[in-house]
Amino acid sequence: AVVSTQSTGASKRKEVTELRGFQVYPPEVSFGVLCPNGSYASTVTLKNVGIDSCRFQIKCPRNRDGLSILLHTDTNFVAAGMSVKFDVCLTAGDVTDIGHVAHDVTIITEMEIFKLPVRATILPTQEYDERSRSGTLKKLPVNIKIIDVNSMGTTPTTGGMVSRKVIA
Repeated sequence: AVVSTQSTGASKRKEVTELRGFQVYPPEVSFGVLCPNGSYASTVTLKNVGIDSCRFQIKCPRNRDGLSILLHTDTNFVAAGMSVKFDVCLTAGDVTDIGHVAHDVTIITEMEIFKLPVRATILPTQEYDERSRSGTLKKLPVNIKIIDVNSMGTTPTTGGMVSRKVIA
């Protein structure tokens, strides 16, 4: 009888590495078409899919133009199998031409670095109002919340309201 043996040390090391890490959902935040001078938010989930507890850090880009992060927890530590939520908040500035927002929020963990793309289009007030009245303006995506309507010059299309104070 022939007996075959195989070393399992290398495959075990690979398995342990594969059992560490995070998942980010959604993988991109797309705000759609926004009303100038309004503030919006989208909740992102960072889930620890590994077998160990890990720390994380979230960084906004330096030229963030109205972009901020609101963490739903007081810690930057996530136990294995658990998740944390944070809001990506965007205050749409007043524009004279169509403005495009394209930023990457950086999520740094002990094992990985993620880039979370944040995209939006901001219309000038007059164009936003015209599209809104004509019915050609799409509603906000369902994952987008309006967090400040007081500063808006017009009534935006609905995406849900939230009364949480946003901190930069």
